[in-house]
Amino acid sequence: MKELISSLSRQYTENLIAHRRYLHAHPEPSFKEYNTREYIVSVLKRAGLEPVTYEGGCGVVCRIKGDRPGKRIAFRADIDALCMQEENSLSACPYRSENEGVMHACGHDGHTAVLLAFAEALSAHRELIAGEVVCIFQHAEETPPGGAAYLIEQGALDGVDEIYGMHLWPALDLGRIGYTHGAMMAAADMFEVTFTGPGGHGSQPHNSKDVLLAACSAVEQYQGIVSRQVSALDTAVVSVCRLTSGTAYNVIPDRAELSGTVRTFSEDVQSLIMERIDRISRGIADMYGIGCEVNYSKGFPALINHASVVDRAIQSISAHTPIQPVSVQPVMIGEDFAFYVKSVPGAFFFVGCRNREKGIVCAIHSPVYRMDEEALNAAFECFLAVYLDSVK
Repeated sequence: MKELISSLSRQYTENLIAHRRYLHAHPEPSFKEYNTREYIVSVLKRAGLEPVTYEGGCGVVCRIKGDRPGKRIAFRADIDALCMQEENSLSACPYRSENEGVMHACGHDGHTAVLLAFAEALSAHRELIAGEVVCIFQHAEETPPGGAAYLIEQGALDGVDEIYGMHLWPALDLGRIGYTHGAMMAAADMFEVTFTGPGGHGSQPHNSKDVLLAACSAVEQYQGIVSRQVSALDTAVVSVCRLTSGTAYNVIPDRAELSGTVRTFSEDVQSLIMERIDRISRGIADMYGIGCEVNYSKGFPALINHASVVDRAIQSISAHTPIQPVSVQPVMIGEDFAFYVKSVPGAFFFVGCRNREKGIVCAIHSPVYRMDEEALNAAFECFLAVYLDSVK
């Protein structure tokens, strides 16, 4: 099997690179991946497949039936880009974004390229398939509510026994694949708090209600939630990232707005923090005699890998590819693959794409993000190993 996987990887290298570079040059943001969808559909149809699209989003689902009975196993790639300007030079990236203010800075172009080549390879070698492979090209991973829940509602996971996903990861070197048992990526929530009250002249604070002082007090007290109210054995983050108030240096404002994010792995901790933010905010408002509005929005849930699925996949990758599995720490970044593994057994992995010798060291969401394109072959081989070993 190792020779077969290596041979297919060499055979589809040009496809992997061509798909990735086209998509990188033509990025589209969440919920507007129209050209991306057309490209995916055209590639799949040329491969003799019958992709399905949906009116309510730009996602594409393609089912590939084999010649033998077996499991129904799904693989997912996200297809959207970020609303940011690419700063790579043409010399460093000749296929840089042609769409102003939009960039594939998170590797989704690579994810899509890998799944496209994977589908092409399996379509050309139906004898390798037992049961059915479901290829999910998901829109809107970057922007809540995301596209995963919608595609699940449309039946993308109907009858699916297992699902796999991966993220090209610049924090890992080329040739490695990172895994965790259990929690891998965090629930990503957002909160907004608005304080209102009568403003006044900066020289006469006693004649006003200082909403800005109240907001500053709230920011300070939020920091005590994790350090003093969440168990040291749990992991959580509360970050206030915006505080807006006032229009002039000598005017006490009548409105102060703040917003931030909460990251958790446990639903109990998530609920505790949500309640504490509300209580702290309203308590401060009562103390200062001002109005308060709290809006807390739950984002993607925590991504919890299924340990047994992870173990089988890692064994397959170790046995049939040169890729080295490494245990990694969970990260507090959100990822809506979480919805899939809440519905069916599955696993998500980080595939290394960093290459210090080539100077490819930028983090995701950087305006000069690059990946070592050999990582496309690595991810392609990992998908093949996981699938072929499961149906042998």
